[in-house]
Amino acid sequence: MRPESTRTEGSAVEPSAAAPATRGGRARPEWLADLAMLPALLGLVAVLGVVTDGLLTPSNLINVLSQSAVVAIAAIGATFVILTGGIDLSTGSVIGAGGVAGAAVLVGTGSLAAGVAAGLATGTAIGALIGLVVARLGVVPFAVTLAALYVVGGATTLLSHGRTIAPVPVGFIRFSIDGPAGVPGAVWLALVLYVVAQVALTRTAWGRRVLHVGANAEVARISGVDVARIRISVYAAAGLCSAIAGLVLTSGLAGAGASMGGPLLLNIVGAVVLGGTRLTGGRGSLLRTGIGVLFLGFLSNGMSLLGLPSFDQQMVTGAFIFVAAAANGFGWWRRRIRHTDRSIPKDAIDA
Repeated sequence: MRPESTRTEGSAVEPSAAAPATRGGRARPEWLADLAMLPALLGLVAVLGVVTDGLLTPSNLINVLSQSAVVAIAAIGATFVILTGGIDLSTGSVIGAGGVAGAAVLVGTGSLAAGVAAGLATGTAIGALIGLVVARLGVVPFAVTLAALYVVGGATTLLSHGRTIAPVPVGFIRFSIDGPAGVPGAVWLALVLYVVAQVALTRTAWGRRVLHVGANAEVARISGVDVARIRISVYAAAGLCSAIAGLVLTSGLAGAGASMGGPLLLNIVGAVVLGGTRLTGGRGSLLRTGIGVLFLGFLSNGMSLLGLPSFDQQMVTGAFIFVAAAANGFGWWRRRIRHTDRSIPKDAIDA
């Protein structure tokens, strides 16, 4: 006979973070939930492939991947933050800061290594500072990152005198144009980062702690997890990813400006939401985010091929993200109600 499992009030971990979802009493593999958005992506590609010309040509597919690389890289960090139940609205400004810092050093010294190091250090430092304020001072992430959006953007504009830092070396520009098998290096970099990030999330103690903090921070704290350190680390990781995205964007634009990352914020956060990562934290994966990035990439490309004006594209993209967020919230609410109904005795409800 199997021994009965015991669970104390202090050691329980929310089921959504500790066990796969179940249906009819049978466990459903977590990877299957991660692919929930895949049919929608395939359906979108099929529809756009019929109503547009050239969507599925090799050159256009590479174009979609190349244009999605910056969003994909920044969305890795956004996923980590959202998995802890936080939010990062400063991503666009950090992309600009990392790109400008890297380009300034690169142009000034001619050293690629020094430029890349400067960009990465700038983004990581900003992210760690944001995480420190959120974790140690207990300030709401929305307020901190909204303030950082303006402070970082303004400081970058001031230090760069509002100018675009250019031109960067041709070798740096080639990174976003050429690469193995005819695929730009930026796309390969995004793929490698996704593999590394997914392994870190699912195969390391740090990744498990990130999920536990998002599922129930108080239970995680009781279980011995340094919640503040985990939160600082995810914001630092988000800053690092934003800086990498800023350097990649600088390569693609052949220069860097303070405001270049601003228009990307909607797609970065939207990709995480569309992928199905729970906005309240505790459940999600990089695979989900990757599917969300591709969905938005093909949607944008298809609308461009159809000749839709930019404001129409913004409305359509926003509508998709709104529906995904509503479905995400409704799904969480429905699971919460079911969990509450099971935890309250029927006679207590009748009483």
